[in-house]
This record gives sequence, structure tokens and C-alpha cells, in this order.
Amino acid sequence: MGDYLRLKKLEEIMDGSSLDATLVAYEWNVFYFTEVPRPAGTYLLIIKGWTPKLLVPALDYWRVSSKISDAEILPYSTYDIPGIEAKPITKNLAAWITEQLKSLNPKRVGIDFSYITSLGLKVKESLTGFTEVVDIGEEITKARRIKEDREISLMREALRITEESLRKTLDYLRPGIREYEVAALLEGSMRSLGSDGYAFETIVASGPNGAYPNALPSERAINEGDEVVIDMGARFGGYCADMTRTPVIGKPSKELTNVLGALDKAVAEAIDYVAPGIKASEVDAVARKTLERMGYAKYFIHSLGHGVGVEVHESPRVAQGVNDVLEPGMVITIEPGIYINGKFGARIENMVLVTKSGRETLNKMPRIV
Repeated sequence: MGDYLRLKKLEEIMDGSSLDATLVAYEWNVFYFTEVPRPAGTYLLIIKGWTPKLLVPALDYWRVSSKISDAEILPYSTYDIPGIEAKPITKNLAAWITEQLKSLNPKRVGIDFSYITSLGLKVKESLTGFTEVVDIGEEITKARRIKEDREISLMREALRITEESLRKTLDYLRPGIREYEVAALLEGSMRSLGSDGYAFETIVASGPNGAYPNALPSERAINEGDEVVIDMGARFGGYCADMTRTPVIGKPSKELTNVLGALDKAVAEAIDYVAPGIKASEVDAVARKTLERMGYAKYFIHSLGHGVGVEVHESPRVAQGVNDVLEPGMVITIEPGIYINGKFGARIENMVLVTKSGRETLNKMPRIV
């Protein structure tokens, strides 16, 4: 772990809640604080006055050790593994963690329960009646909302890769190509441009499939005049991009042209409203009012957006009834959609950084392609 990493934020959470120790069990919270690549099965144990401990699957010991230098890396396994210089923890991991904590007789222990994990639940159960267990999940969620400069730089690069991949793929869009072929081209291009993975499973939905907001790429052949909803995102340095564009094969119908124009206006007006101190629900309302004026509000059936970071869906939600206030450093999406079941659908999505004076649209690609 380097100076740029965020254990100091975790220490501040611990101090604010008077915690003697903390177990971070949710994988993306572990990544946020340590940037351990592919952190599934890795847990972070912080005990005041001790070197931070990373508990890793034994098969990941060398990989994690090559990246992390200032934490104690402890492998765990159900059996001994020859060749690993650190003897693996072979007993039940929750029991081992509980023993470590009980040996210190802590007054308060924090565990992140905003995301439920079996390990966290087992440790909590074992500590019940011995010490007070505090849920620090919400505090971690709040910390993750505000991005540091380095995090924003990684997301800029993830988005650059995403946009370049779409540009390259647009050259191959023609009647007869199948949705899953388009998805393969997009994902292969993201990889070839340096992505270290995908933020989520790519959506490619054409014609009537476009009316399904979470459609999966199918064997459907794209036809002349079809819209193609493409929702995609590269992951770079562990951070996500999220972008949607709706290109049209050939000449769009008048109805489809009107729909895309309405979405373009809704995105523009919602982004212009983004600023520090504005409620997330107010931004959502701006987009809905725009679509209402243009006669399409009833076809907008999901929230306007969400935060983005080490996960593609993070806090805050940009939705009706959400009172979270936008703050500088938040990165959110603005993604209204119009879905006419049985006919077609369309969506446009940009990523927006909340700045001290307003907002910055991170996308460089035009909204209508």
C-alpha cells in the first residue's frame, strides 16, 4: 500500500466511532482502502497499534505480496501449502479473527454491514455478548462518494477507453450483424486498449429489444433503421466507466429522431442543473420535466443516475425521493431513457463530475452518434 491509499480515511472512521478494531469484509471496500487487485476472498483487519493485516486466499499470497508492501499479508487455506513462506491459517477464518480480537479485549469493533458477507456475520455472532459490534458500512459508503484526484484520473482513462472502443465498433455496425457480435467487438476493443476488465456486462439491444433497459446481447440480427442501445464501461486501475449511446443503422424514423432529440435535451438540461448543494432528486426532476414537456415522461421508467467509482453503481442515487446533496468530488451518471414496449427503446448516458463551482462532463463523445 502506498501513500495515496486510503487507510487514513478508515482510521478517521475508527476514531469517530471510538473503535479499537475494524474488519472490512466486503471485497470492494477492501479494494477501496488497499487497491489489492481482484480482492475477492481478501479481508482487511485493522487493530489499533498493530500493522494492518490482509487475510488472503493462499493461492493469492504471492500475487498480493508483489503489490502490497506495508501490510502483514496472512494467507489462509483449509490445508498447508508447500512453498509459501508464511504458514497459512488453516483453521476456520472467522474463528481465527474472533480469537485475535478477543485476545485484545476490545470495547468496540467495527464491521462493514452495508454489504452483508458471511464472514462478517459469523464474526459478529462470535463477538456478541463479548464486545460491542458497530456497523460502519454507511460511513465507508459516505467516504467512497467523494473521489480524490487520482480516482478521477483513473475514471477518465476508463472512460477514454470506453469511448474509443465504441468509436472503433461503430465502423462495423451494419444490417445483419448480431447483437452478441457487437458486444464481442466492444469488449475485445476495450481489452486491446488497456482495460483491466469491464465495469459490468455490456448491453447491446436493438429494435424491440431496446425497450428492455437491462437487455442482454442476443442472437438478433440488427436491421436497417434499427436503434442499437449500447451501454458499456471499461474498468481501469480498478475504477469504472459507464456510458450509453444509441446509434441508428441507416436513416432513423421520425419517431426515433424525436425520441433521441428529447433524450439529448433531457441530458443537457439535467447536467446544467448539477452543482454542489443541489439534491440528487432535483436533478432527476429536471430530466423528467423535460421529457414531460416533450410527451415522453411515461416512458422513462427508471432513476436518472447513480454514483460511479470502484463499482459501477455507488452512492449517491440520482433518483426521485433521494435527499442526498451533491458535493464536489462526486462522480455521477445522467442517463434518461425512453422505452416503448414492443417497438424500440433509447438511452443516452454521460458521466459528470461535481466540482466546486458546478460540474464537468467527463465524456468527450457526442451524445448523438
